[in-house]
Amino acid sequence: MNAGIFRLTRRLSITILLVAIIAGAVLVYVYYSMSVASVTSVTIDEVLADRNFVSGAYPNRNATFIIEVQVWSNAQALSVRLGNPIFLANVDGVPLGNETLDGGTILPRSCLTYNLRFNINESKNVGTISGNGNNVFLAMTTFAQSGPYSQTISASNGATWNWTTATLIVNSGFDPGFKTPC
Repeated sequence: MNAGIFRLTRRLSITILLVAIIAGAVLVYVYYSMSVASVTSVTIDEVLADRNFVSGAYPNRNATFIIEVQVWSNAQALSVRLGNPIFLANVDGVPLGNETLDGGTILPRSCLTYNLRFNINESKNVGTISGNGNNVFLAMTTFAQSGPYSQTISASNGATWNWTTATLIVNSGFDPGFKTPC
């Protein structure tokens, strides 16, 4: 009788162990997949762009471009840690420059907001600065990590802005529509 109970207990123990191993493997796979999705779905949105003439007279004016950018992880599952992102901007193909800013953490259902400032002289790019509506292209490169997964990522966004009213005309970047304000 003891041998039968021993076999039953042994089978039950092996079954419980196998179920635990399989359940653990599934949980690890799901967590890793959520980490990958959180990192690889990072996008940027231009939420404000403004152009201000600072000094000088036409055609030798200095202009400052102020661009507010929101960085999102569209997976919205896990927090994503960004290294120091590098932003590169141009207006209608004319380079404004680049900025390296402090990193941060994108919490689930939230975003990071960055304010960029670029200065340019009109004598070098008269058409770009003098125009009323311009296409602003932004690109960001950074190191991103979520859970056990990390990689260097790049995201970009393009938008057309009305400089007179500082309003968005067209946003050609990715916008899934479920984002809430930061």
